[in-house]
Amino acid sequence: MAKQKRRLSFLKNSRGGIGIIVLLLIIFLGSMALIDGIFPKLNRITSPLEKGIPDMSSFLPNSKNSLQLKTLKFQCPEQITVDLLLDRSGSMGDKTPTKQTKISRLKEAVNTLTTKLSDMSIIGIQSFRSGSITNDVPISYYKDVKGIIPSKVKALSASGQTPTHDALAFSRDRLREAIPRFPGRQFNFILVSDGQPVPDSQDPRRFNPNPADEIKNLGVNVYTLGIFTSGQASDPKLAELLKSVASKPENYFEAQTGDQTSRLLEVISARICDQAS
Repeated sequence: MAKQKRRLSFLKNSRGGIGIIVLLLIIFLGSMALIDGIFPKLNRITSPLEKGIPDMSSFLPNSKNSLQLKTLKFQCPEQITVDLLLDRSGSMGDKTPTKQTKISRLKEAVNTLTTKLSDMSIIGIQSFRSGSITNDVPISYYKDVKGIIPSKVKALSASGQTPTHDALAFSRDRLREAIPRFPGRQFNFILVSDGQPVPDSQDPRRFNPNPADEIKNLGVNVYTLGIFTSGQASDPKLAELLKSVASKPENYFEAQTGDQTSRLLEVISARICDQAS
């Protein structure tokens, strides 16, 4: 009888211990379920494009994907400040693969850029060819000049040679005058050109001081866009010049044809907007 009593007591104690273990196991599994399981799934990393940030590497020089412009979701702040220097030398009249002229593609690009500005943005436009360097749109608040921009852009026509040095010196002077009138504004300057300086003496790197360096020394962010034609892509001379003018290597862009001008100018403006945000 004594042995039977001890056996029953052992069984009762064992069952109680097992019950406690089962209860603890249920509590443990339940708590893990609340935090997404014993092995929770990793959160999917959101790509830059899903955040509304374009993959700018697609538009760097020599990129095979230079035409694959992603959707740009940037909202430019009101205080975006841009000055443009546009090449309208004779080669800008060359045809693109779509049978448009490079100058017509450039005008489309400038119109697209300027119509996205707010009234308190600041915009200026200069253009150049041999014998004619003009201050087409004085550096001003957009609200004060938006009425003249379409006609000034429409009037641009291609002829003559490429006085790059003199054009940069002209824009430098316009910027020197404008910067004190708009204190606290970060100025951005975009040079668009499709050819090397003609004559060679118009290469700004031959000069000391170099007007491109003087513009950068004013605190201006300088961007350059080279518009190439068939066969030019293998000639590094224009690219080398425009890279030297830009504030840094990533501020240089190249369009393999004039048909890419609008897309690349939009990428530049998106980068400017992002840095100003």
